[in-house]
Parts: sequence; C-alpha cells; structure tokens
Amino acid sequence: ELGRITLNVPGEHNVRNALASCAVGLLCGVSFEEIAASLSEFGGVYRRFEIKGERNQVLVVDDYAHHPTEIRSTLSAARRGWKRRIVAVFQPHTYTRTRDFYQEFATSFDEADVLVLTDVYAAREQPIEGVNGAIIATAARAAGHRDVHYVQDKTQVAETLKTLVQPGDLVLTMGAGDIWKVGLELLG
Repeated sequence: ELGRITLNVPGEHNVRNALASCAVGLLCGVSFEEIAASLSEFGGVYRRFEIKGERNQVLVVDDYAHHPTEIRSTLSAARRGWKRRIVAVFQPHTYTRTRDFYQEFATSFDEADVLVLTDVYAAREQPIEGVNGAIIATAARAAGHRDVHYVQDKTQVAETLKTLVQPGDLVLTMGAGDIWKVGLELLG
C-alpha cells in the first residue's frame, strides 16, 4: 500500500482518472506523496461537475452532460457524493439529438428527485417541428418520473426554480448550451 488519496471531485470516473494519473506519475518518477498532494488540490475541470456556489443552503453545480449516458453518470455521482435532494435542470442540445434520444433522455433522470426541462439549445441547427424539451418531459412522466416541470422559456427557469428548491437541495444544471447561466442567476 502506498497510502491514501483524497479527492475533491465526486464520481467513479474521477476515481479512475485519479488512479490513471497516479500510475503515470509513478512511472515518471513522481513520488506518491507529491501525487497525493496534487490530486487532493484538484478541483475539477470547467463545466464538469463544477461547483458554482451555494446560496440559502442550496448548492448549485453545473455539468456539460448532454447525452443520456453522461446524464446518468453525473446524477449517480451527485447521488453518491451528497445526501441532498437533487433538482436536475436540463437544456437539450440540438434538435436532432433530442429527436433521436428523447426516450433515453426521459429515463436518464431517474436519480433526480425533481426534473426541470427547458427548450432545445439549437447550436448550428434549424428547429424541427414537434421537437422540443416538452417531448422529453412527456416521456419522463410516462416513464414514471413523479416531479417533472417543463419551462419553455429558458429566461423563466430561474424563477421557476425559486418556487421549487428547498434549503439543502442540490441544483444540477446540465447541457452543452448556456444552461449554466441559470445556476448563476439562482445564486444571484
């Protein structure tokens, strides 16, 4: 046994990344103590489970997750890392991805206690008729999610959250678009 490493970032993927970093460091002749110290100071990368702040006992975290697999992984890390009610806020990215994966998106939020959806961040695409955040909300309700909210206008999401969140909650904004701004607005 070389010793203990403390990580300040949640999730099994971060544990695997830390183990790989440790192995590479040792192969390159870096001492275990130096590796452990560096990893204990690592706070993560931009838009990957990035803690934005806390206000009124509500922790706000942002993640770039924009695919069902990434969403499941991010929510799993949140569930394991904190004993808080999770309010997931998701902005779908691109109309084609939303159209092709809306059923998978619907079940990827199973670990969220509350789900708030807004409309699609178009990026480079033109709208596709009938494809929006509402189709994910409808599918999530059909899949058994009990607390789903669809807010068509992203500029109204923070106001909606203010009526939903409670002290002790973790608000997790997810998506490849500009949904991270909602978290900052919530922090005021």
